[in-house]
Formats: sequence, structure tokens, C-alpha cells
Amino acid sequence: MLDFEKAQRMSLTTQVEMNLKSALIIGALKPGARLITKDIAEQLGTSITPVREALLRLVSSGALQATPAQAFLVPVVSQERYTEINAIRKRLEGMAAATALTHMTSEKLAELQRLADDFQHSVQRGDVEQMLQANYLFRFRLYRYAEMPTLTALIEQLWVQIGPCFNFLHPQSFDIFPGTFFYKDLLTSLEMKEEATACLAMETIIDHDTFILQRQYVY
Repeated sequence: MLDFEKAQRMSLTTQVEMNLKSALIIGALKPGARLITKDIAEQLGTSITPVREALLRLVSSGALQATPAQAFLVPVVSQERYTEINAIRKRLEGMAAATALTHMTSEKLAELQRLADDFQHSVQRGDVEQMLQANYLFRFRLYRYAEMPTLTALIEQLWVQIGPCFNFLHPQSFDIFPGTFFYKDLLTSLEMKEEATACLAMETIIDHDTFILQRQYVY
């Protein structure tokens, strides 16, 4: 006999985990922030159990730290850790872009172009939160096209770990990204099906992110 109550709780836990992951990735949670299970449950309008289970999942993946006082901390990312994670990201995200290229169709390319346009519009408006969200949607749509779910999950895990660093970009009003079309070279390489160029474009994008954060974030 199926345990419907357990299944429902697991589904709710997954939803809470996804909400927290999204908040971490776009920098809505500041490094060093203290997360209280009861407070999050009240904000989400749910019980404590699925929230605690979701938080513990994020602890096991290295995205959060548990404390003895029934609270969870958003880790402070050192420069060394950030550099290490980005070195891994270059390999994994370059691989994902190159693999996605082999599955690329005109329909998929058009969808990526639409998402890139959404990102660029948020840049022009100076809406940092929307910019980071649009950037995430573009990148993970591309990675999904690689049809390698394990690879995509590994990339997401790395993004969740360094995402809080982007919190330092939120109050900034200056241009964070270049005025030119940010994803032009990557999209061109995808259209031309040039794997080496796609990998290089992805490395350049990650290097740009690193430059911005090293300038804004005091490790």
C-alpha cells in the first residue's frame, strides 16, 4: 500500500528545496546569513518538517552549514574555494555546451536566443535580480539540451555553492555586463556547431563573472 502522506511530504520537501536553491543561485541569500527553520516555514506557509528536510538536503550537498542551535548558515565563500569551483565549472560547463551543440536544432537555438534576449533586456534595465535569474534560465536551458542529467545536476550543485556571492551585486546600479550582446559568441558557435569555440566562449563567460565578483566581493 502506498504511503500517500509520505509521498506528499517528499513532494513538498522538493518544492522547498527548489525554492531555496533558486534563492541561493541568484544571490537572494547573503553569505553568513542565518536561516531559521520556523521562519522559513512561516514565510512559505508550510510545516516545519519539509523545510527542515530540504535544508538538510542542502547541507549534504555543501550548499548550507548546520549549527547546533537548530539553524542553518549560508557559507562564506573564500577566494580559494571560489577559484577552485570556477576551475571545475569551466570543464563541466564547457563540456555541457559542447555536448548540447551536437543536439542543437533551429527550434532549440531560437529558444536560447529568446532567453538571451530576456537576459539582455534585464541588463539594459539595470535589474540585477532579474538579470541573474534570466542568466540562470538561459544557461540551464542550454545545459539541459546536452541531455546529460547527471552533468547538469553537478553544475547546479556548484552554482548553488557560489550563488550567494552574487548577493554583493544586488545593490549595485552600474553596468555589470558589457553593453554588447553578452552571449553572441556562444550562440554563434552553437549555430555553427563549433565545439572548441563553444568551450572557449563558455570559459570567457565564466572568467567575466569571476572578474566582476573579485572586484565587488571582499573575501
